[in-house]
Amino acid sequence: MKKYILVLSSVVFLLVAGASCRQHDFREIVVDVPEMRNQACINAIAKSLGGSPGIRNQKGAVRFDVAGRKITIEYDSLLTADKNIEFLIAKAGFAANAVPADKKAAAALPPECRR
Repeated sequence: MKKYILVLSSVVFLLVAGASCRQHDFREIVVDVPEMRNQACINAIAKSLGGSPGIRNQKGAVRFDVAGRKITIEYDSLLTADKNIEFLIAKAGFAANAVPADKKAAAALPPECRR
């Protein structure tokens, strides 16, 4: 019985120690956004991304390349996944990589952002 308790307490200790080691796992995703054309589009996307707890809240963590129609985003993969980021952009009305734009949101975009 004592051996069982010793093994169990060792396992619990290792799990707690291992969980506390990784508090952040910052990664970067590049998202293709073919409909992103101008500042109005950037504003709509930035507003949608602003509510995500996993996206870094630092200057330069979200970089928009209008000419290349890409967004580079730094995020904490322990708080959000890259697919969640793509769906946030799609929910704003823009296709993001393979995720299609939400049709209702796309229809509500400013005229300069619509096709």
